[in-house]
Amino acid sequence: MRHPYRLPVLVFVAGVFVVAAAWLWQERWVGHPAAAPGSGKTSAAAPSAPAASTLSADRLRSALLSEGDLGRAWAPTAGAATWRDGLLKGRADRPACQELLDAVYAEDLLGEPSGATAVEGFDDTDYGAQVRYQVGAYRKQDVDAKLRHLGQLARNCREFTSTGASGEKYGVRVAPVRLPGVGDARQALRMTVGGEVDGERGELTLDVAALRVGDGAALLTHGGLYGIEADTTRHAAQLAAERLRDTLAGKPPRSARPSERSSARPSERPSEEGQQERQEEPAYEANPAYEGDETGEEDDGGQ
Repeated sequence: MRHPYRLPVLVFVAGVFVVAAAWLWQERWVGHPAAAPGSGKTSAAAPSAPAASTLSADRLRSALLSEGDLGRAWAPTAGAATWRDGLLKGRADRPACQELLDAVYAEDLLGEPSGATAVEGFDDTDYGAQVRYQVGAYRKQDVDAKLRHLGQLARNCREFTSTGASGEKYGVRVAPVRLPGVGDARQALRMTVGGEVDGERGELTLDVAALRVGDGAALLTHGGLYGIEADTTRHAAQLAAERLRDTLAGKPPRSARPSERSSARPSERPSEEGQQERQEEPAYEANPAYEGDETGEEDDGGQ
């Protein structure tokens, strides 16, 4: 018995196979546009790719600061300062300020590096201040986004309260400050944390400066309980940018000229009046009402 309906069915099935075969051929040989060689997405990511290989661990060490760069009173660090846990580790009364406090405490302001990193620290043997400096390979668009976010946090958290592990209350003040002309992008702030320290009233002054040069970035912190020298912060940040730029260019490291170093130091610990005067000295540029970004749009687009 013949079945006249079979012919249309066979024709339909054959058509499905033809369409399927054509689709598979296109996927196999043509592929998705995003995966095609020379496509826009691939070339856009290319500039950041060499960062990890260009800034190796050995090369990054040449971008570190040395004790001679900071002056006669500075020596290699003996370890993290005791005030870090006592004054920077706490619970802020606002979520955004908690994010800022945690990032400053953990020195995690640049995000995840794309390659090697190197770290160095120095102690001021006269007044107990400490400088910590880290440099690494990063993707510049990621760093610039972090710098913009840091500036926003600093502007939104001018004053807040932090509670320490034992319930102590600390008043925290944050001032966004300028670091003009340093690196391709930069952001800086001064944080002061006041309260009872080791049974006495005290105040920590901490300068934080983050900067980017090409696909490299550096983070500098400079803090102390007896005031800090603004010139040290400014000079260290400028020198860090120069060292990083030389490292990226394959040049040998440059030493700081003696005239650039901060060598004049008082022989005695400053009085309370002198301490307050030093703490209020602007870290980088006198502009307490500064509200803008320092992410370097004027230098290279900030991207």
